[in-house]
Amino acid sequence: MSKIIYDVIQRFEVENGVPRLVSTNIQVIEGGEDLMSLAISMLDKLGFYDKFEEKRTSQYIGYRLKNPGKGAKRYQLVLAQRKEGLCISIPQYTLKPYLLKLNFLINFSTQQLSKFKNLVKLDHTISRAYWIIPSKKNVFIELSKQYREILGNQLVGDFEFICNSIVSFEHEMSDLDIYKFDLNHNNSLENLIKYHQEYVTNHTLLKSLDNSDCCLKIGINDIDKLFNYAYQVSISSSEVVKEFLGYFAKILMEQQ
Repeated sequence: MSKIIYDVIQRFEVENGVPRLVSTNIQVIEGGEDLMSLAISMLDKLGFYDKFEEKRTSQYIGYRLKNPGKGAKRYQLVLAQRKEGLCISIPQYTLKPYLLKLNFLINFSTQQLSKFKNLVKLDHTISRAYWIIPSKKNVFIELSKQYREILGNQLVGDFEFICNSIVSFEHEMSDLDIYKFDLNHNNSLENLIKYHQEYVTNHTLLKSLDNSDCCLKIGINDIDKLFNYAYQVSISSSEVVKEFLGYFAKILMEQQ
């Protein structure tokens, strides 16, 4: 029978003599390898510790430059073990250039439509961002082949999907996939924005990407609550940890 030894760090808060468990950090130190141990081992092999110093707390392990320049004292990498997997936080400005950003736009004006006396303009954009796993490039290309004219098989960059076609100014149209824009209703613009959000949520490409293992979805809801300058991704697969951390650890080292 194999033996695994865990290092368990627990933090308690005592109030009126009553202890309350605040957090628990569990790490395998012998006989096995969890995702945190895997990440630390990878960083060591990459020579990450030559340029970055490590700080361990009960909640996370943070890495900052050993010789930071002015204003560069923030953590450049944060690792946190959670039940659902390993959480990895990296500054937004480091991640953004390597993301695929899909922008869904409604952009129109009634200025050129004589039937409307009032001028109404609307520019509304909903964006979704993904990191495409390089080893799963072919899976992504297959999923997105319907939109090849827009994406061109690119894995990185900003791409626009114009959604003006979901709006109609003709009241007699009854197609349920078309939002009927009516200036006679004060809440028309508000409802249109809600409809736009619903349209994007149900978009074929986004639903395919959200349910695929070819990418990691990264957005405003993924901002690290402790370090709000960083995006945080949660990974439960050792293979994805290897690829994601290996990819961005090298970038962090090259940036310094």
